[in-house]
Amino acid sequence: MKKTLFIAALVSMFIGSATAQEKFSFKLYGFVRNYACYDTRESLTSNSEQFYYMPKNEKIDADGNDINAQPNMMLLSITTRLGVNITGPEFLGAKTSAKIESDFAGFGTSNTVLRIRQAYAKMDWEHNKVLVGQAWHPMMGDMMPDVFSLETGAPFTPFSRTPQLRYDYVNKGVTLTATALYQFQYTSYGPDGASFNYARNAVVPELYLQAMYKNGGFQIGAGVDMLTIKPRQSYSWTIKEFTNSPIYNADGTPKLDANGNQIFIEIPTGNETTGTFKCNEAPVLGFTPTLFASYKADRWGIKGRVTYAQNAAHLSMISGYGVTAIKENGEQEYGTINSIGGWIDATYKQPLKKGYLQFCCFAGYTKNLGCESNFMKNEKDEYLIFMRGEKNMDYMWRVAPSILYTHNALQVGVEYNPTTVGYGKHDGDYKMYNPRPVTNHRICAMVKYNF
Repeated sequence: MKKTLFIAALVSMFIGSATAQEKFSFKLYGFVRNYACYDTRESLTSNSEQFYYMPKNEKIDADGNDINAQPNMMLLSITTRLGVNITGPEFLGAKTSAKIESDFAGFGTSNTVLRIRQAYAKMDWEHNKVLVGQAWHPMMGDMMPDVFSLETGAPFTPFSRTPQLRYDYVNKGVTLTATALYQFQYTSYGPDGASFNYARNAVVPELYLQAMYKNGGFQIGAGVDMLTIKPRQSYSWTIKEFTNSPIYNADGTPKLDANGNQIFIEIPTGNETTGTFKCNEAPVLGFTPTLFASYKADRWGIKGRVTYAQNAAHLSMISGYGVTAIKENGEQEYGTINSIGGWIDATYKQPLKKGYLQFCCFAGYTKNLGCESNFMKNEKDEYLIFMRGEKNMDYMWRVAPSILYTHNALQVGVEYNPTTVGYGKHDGDYKMYNPRPVTNHRICAMVKYNF
């Protein structure tokens, strides 16, 4: 009897749970992806060398050999992805949905730590949409290059996923977007390295405004990103002690000013006091506007974007800021490192008896524009700058053709990625001169199984 009651209770719980969940639907998706990459020299990368930025500058040894001219190769599957799309009941007349997406490219002792890529809830009315959670940064999420390499056009284009509150107004092909964002995985740089604390301590969220128009296969849009960060909460400063000493004329009489008062001069006593002080520095402000457009026909498409970056390291672009002045009380003033980057991407699909081929050619260029003010140096005669990318970079370009074959669930592709950086010397405003080109040749192959 007890056994019968227990089974009946379980059945009742199951029926009740099914009734409560009947308005939800779940769709699992993802892929198993393996990358093999060969490089002709050491480069600046992330995600276990799969996310590619640029070749490193020459590093000459005692015999005149370039230490960074070292080929390397790897094969990894840590970008294998698993996600679920969820649709649920209405909320105040809005359709609701959610997404949870992860891969294994987090950082840990094994370099295969499960990480959150996207995790958000979404409400969709007829003309209004609200998204809350971690998702693609709206600056690049509405239009990405069609390349299959992991960096997806960075650092020539913004690249970021971040926690956000996003509002979209959609009507007759026009989308107006306003987003408040905070950093998490993609962060700014500062005195403590890469960290989200600089944005968090500024309190003010990163703001992004965008207007976009779509009509058939045509799309055009423009937006501006506004970031506020606070580099320091406190700082150490040495206060020197001075004494007032009177000044005398050659005949030994006191030297007087125009009002007949004794003139004194400050002389250091040699006594110094070092203390830690709370920072009241003005925050670093960065404005990053962007303009993009695309057109897609039956088999071919073309896309492009240009972005002017101010302190846009959190967007994976070559940018940052530095110290331009140090006040008498030890507080600092800052100026942004500016750059401009752009890319164009053309694709063509060729149907086959089984599957299809996709040809793509990506071209990108970025230029360092320096700062409007000169940067200060520390006691080691080093400029006080904080930025993403190799320092002393004047320009960078990349032309990356690729071919991808798709048949049912399987995709196989290869990409050739030559990237050249012009490394030079700079004055205090960080504008380079006499750049010298350094090139890395990357060949990347991919095998991907979608489900």
